[in-house]
Amino acid sequence: MDVKRRKKTGILFTLLFIFPFFACGGPNPTSTSQPSLSSNALQTEAKIKTLQEQNQELIKQMVAVQASLRDLNQKVEALNKRLASAEMRPSSHPKPAAMPKRHRKIQRPEKHAAPPSAPANKPSVQASKHPGVPPLKLYHMAAAKYASHKYLEAATIYLEFVRTFPKHPYANNALYWAGESYYSLGEYKKAVFYFKAVIEKYPKGSKVPDSLLKLGYAYAELGKKKVAREYLFRLMDEYPFSEAAQKAQAKLDDLY
Repeated sequence: MDVKRRKKTGILFTLLFIFPFFACGGPNPTSTSQPSLSSNALQTEAKIKTLQEQNQELIKQMVAVQASLRDLNQKVEALNKRLASAEMRPSSHPKPAAMPKRHRKIQRPEKHAAPPSAPANKPSVQASKHPGVPPLKLYHMAAAKYASHKYLEAATIYLEFVRTFPKHPYANNALYWAGESYYSLGEYKKAVFYFKAVIEKYPKGSKVPDSLLKLGYAYAELGKKKVAREYLFRLMDEYPFSEAAQKAQAKLDDLY
């Protein structure tokens, strides 16, 4: 009996010793999770480093884009200045290449009327009233008078400009606007004289198409519709692509 009791007691002590070990879940789990936590930290650090590198690259790209934008803005500003300068300068009007005459509903007169000669009462040449004034300033003085509907004063200054600076790039413009000034005053004979002068003195100038158009208008106002049609047809033949030619077609419809 004592032997059996001792065996049972030994087994009981053994179980009591082993049970707490298994009850606690075996070995400490922290020892196995430590490598996993260290690996995650390394991955996170690597990602942060990658993001920092990408951020640095983006910053470099932004700096390059800003430099390109500054360069582009400088080029645009320079181009705007050139365009503004070009608008102030009268451009030559090249004669377009010959093209087949389009069909017109309006029929030409059978006989071409010869343009009448310049009016007998040719305006007299006056002395300059603005000696020493720079050409552009004188031209803008005339333009300001015309804009203010002071047409007689505008015509006087425009003609002074032409007499003083006959070879200036604005000379053909000034002569044309002298004709426009007299046209606005209803003095159509004087207007005719100056529009013809533009064509004769500056045949390659930019105001030739407009002068031909206004000759048609002025002769129509004088009651010489046949002559007016001749100038309008001439405009359409020689400058078919000009804006003035489109206006000429509309005027021809009115005249017929």
